[in-house]
Amino acid sequence: MREVIWTQSKSPLGSIFVAAIGGRLVVLSYGDDERDFHREIESLGVPIFDRGSLRPVVRQLDEYFAGERSAFDVEIDLSRLSSFQRSVLEATCQIPYGMVLSYKEVAERIGKPGAARAVGTALGNNPIGIIVPCHRVIASDGSIGGYSGAGGVASKRRLLELEGVTDLANRRPLPR
Repeated sequence: MREVIWTQSKSPLGSIFVAAIGGRLVVLSYGDDERDFHREIESLGVPIFDRGSLRPVVRQLDEYFAGERSAFDVEIDLSRLSSFQRSVLEATCQIPYGMVLSYKEVAERIGKPGAARAVGTALGNNPIGIIVPCHRVIASDGSIGGYSGAGGVASKRRLLELEGVTDLANRRPLPR
């Protein structure tokens, strides 16, 4: 069975749990009970705690929360997801820091213009929150939409505000 290397860190959103297989990130969750995180990674392999090998990921997250990083340099593995889910999450990774797209716009970008709800479902199952920035996807009317991450919409709003996005209707970040 595969080894799933994992660690835990603190953030403004609570505890962050990260796990990797073969050096590629497979899970990033926060605010969760450690038992829930372990149930998820145990389904992927044998969990092994190792703070050292995931230190670069934790450092990048710390820099992000400190407002010092706007992009991540982390290899991710979405291979266990369906091709539709992968296409949604890959398109979401292309949304720049401080910007947002609607669920409909993401659906259009992946060539499925009628699939806005399915895009929302795929984002709701994002296994690598924050680094795969599903918080940057909002409703077409400019409202914040949903968020399945710990803390719900309040966490989504907090992440967007961290990135300078406070005017969702006009999709503009505040000047820095």
